[in-house]
This record gives sequence, structure tokens and C-alpha cells, in this order.
Amino acid sequence: MKKILRVQHVIMLMMIFCVASSAQSQINLNDKLPVDPNVRIGKLSNGLMYYIRKNAKPEKKVELRLVVNAGSILEDNDQQGLAHFNEHMAFNGTTHFKKNELVSYLQSLGIEFGAD
Repeated sequence: MKKILRVQHVIMLMMIFCVASSAQSQINLNDKLPVDPNVRIGKLSNGLMYYIRKNAKPEKKVELRLVVNAGSILEDNDQQGLAHFNEHMAFNGTTHFKKNELVSYLQSLGIEFGAD
């Protein structure tokens, strides 16, 4: 009986330790994400921000990403799906490019489209 009580005490102490240690290691979601010190950050006169980081591989390649402060995560419940719809409509034709011509034009410049 004493051994059972000792095992139960040990288990209880372990549980208390786990709860206490996990409470101390909580992540503050309001903290800013750290930025790689090798990233150069700047802002153009028109307000456009840029981030530049040199990568040696692949050689003679550059990767560009357009980051827009918009998207599904910022939509209200009555707007769900609007950002995704706009994303598809951007490649469905514009003033200067007929349907699917924009993708073909960008690919002719060497730009590759992928899952990202």
C-alpha cells in the first residue's frame, strides 16, 4: 500500500512539474518574430517595403515575392473567400493581358510558377 501511495505521489509531482514548466514556457503571441540579421530591410518613397537577403544557391537566380497585407486571415466572416477569388481573377485577364496571357508572358521572362 505504501509503494502505491509513493508511486501516486511521484506521478502527481511529475504532473505538477510539467504543468508548472509549460506555464513558464508560454509563447507571447504579441511578440514580433525575430528577423534574420542578414536581411536588409528598407522602405521606398512610395511606402513599399523591401527585404533583401543574399543566397548563393541556386546561382544566377533571384526569387521575388509580393507580400500584401491582405488575405483570408484578415477577412471578416462575411468576406470569407474574397481574397482567394481576387487571386484567381488577377490571372483571368487585365487591361493589358487577355485571359492566361499574363502567366505566359511572365513565363517567357523565365519566371516559374509553383505551389508556393
